[in-house]
Amino acid sequence: MIAVAKNINPKIEGEYGLTVYQEKIQLAKRELGRSVVNISENIKSNENDPIFYGVKDTPTIPEIFLERLQRKEKYIQLTIDKASDKGRAIDTDLINPITYRVMTGSTSGGPINILKGINNFAIGTDGGGSVLAPAISCQLPSIMAAGLGMQVNHTKTSTDGISFSGSVGVIGKNIFQIKKVIEIMLAEKLSDHIPSQLNIAIPKKDSLIRPDGIDMHTIVMKYLSLLTNIDLNILEVDLSGIDDRKIAIQKMKKCFKKADIILTCEGPVDVYGYGETIPQMFGKTGKYITQNHGKYFIRAANMNRATAVSIPIDELSSGLVVYAPEGRKQGAKAIQLASQLEKVIQLPEVWIRYFLE
Repeated sequence: MIAVAKNINPKIEGEYGLTVYQEKIQLAKRELGRSVVNISENIKSNENDPIFYGVKDTPTIPEIFLERLQRKEKYIQLTIDKASDKGRAIDTDLINPITYRVMTGSTSGGPINILKGINNFAIGTDGGGSVLAPAISCQLPSIMAAGLGMQVNHTKTSTDGISFSGSVGVIGKNIFQIKKVIEIMLAEKLSDHIPSQLNIAIPKKDSLIRPDGIDMHTIVMKYLSLLTNIDLNILEVDLSGIDDRKIAIQKMKKCFKKADIILTCEGPVDVYGYGETIPQMFGKTGKYITQNHGKYFIRAANMNRATAVSIPIDELSSGLVVYAPEGRKQGAKAIQLASQLEKVIQLPEVWIRYFLE
């Protein structure tokens, strides 16, 4: 999965008199054996403004998606990014650089390599939240593209006994960038049309209290109230119990029968407890440490073949998530709504300066 050879323009200089590529290689080498599995050091490119990315260490991503991206001179695959062992929902080998907790999996190395300044975006896979959860835990946006038809070449059974096939997702620094990458991999332009009217399902008041004590209804309404260019028909739905994946799968299906879009605010992800099933099999202590994980519909979206777009907010390890049912037209609506929400969210200036710029 290492990228094909491209020429790097030696005149492009970054800090310390190094070329941009030399800088990136230097940063990636620091993380080799941690968030970086392998580095492509034979890349050549004449692009003046190259965009670097990493790919999750998995053979399940269809080659056609990667090949389409590699044909674009501007996009340069720099790293193979670490994945959690056996696809687990946490990666005990890595530490989340923002929360200081064990890193969320299984697309674990990708978002870390973005925050370390190595890559601009990361391509991963999601079965039960393995793109969405790591992105949210690292305060980064993402698109999980099951609903757009971007499935992987593998079927497996989750730790809680659900058979599924995963899908491809992208984590990056902004939704515009991620959408562009998805379009290249799909070889199809998605609509830029902003829906003028939407039926949108949100958690009913008092039905979902996040681990930080915030009513999810309150925080979702805070951001929806800032959107002035879309006519929203808001449907308040009882979403209690959706921290249990099996309940989440069923309630998401019911929501899609009457709404175009679902909007939640997930998190704090893996801060107050770890959303990982295996410890739950070991008595009271196992159940205790896996409570309050902050993962809700993100663990069910791929299994329902939804498109899901996460947008970080100014609460630690938290993000709004827009869900749409299967179909490219529906998925495009979710992406456009997420883009509008991204514009009204103010992240801390120091965060933008340190990690995004």
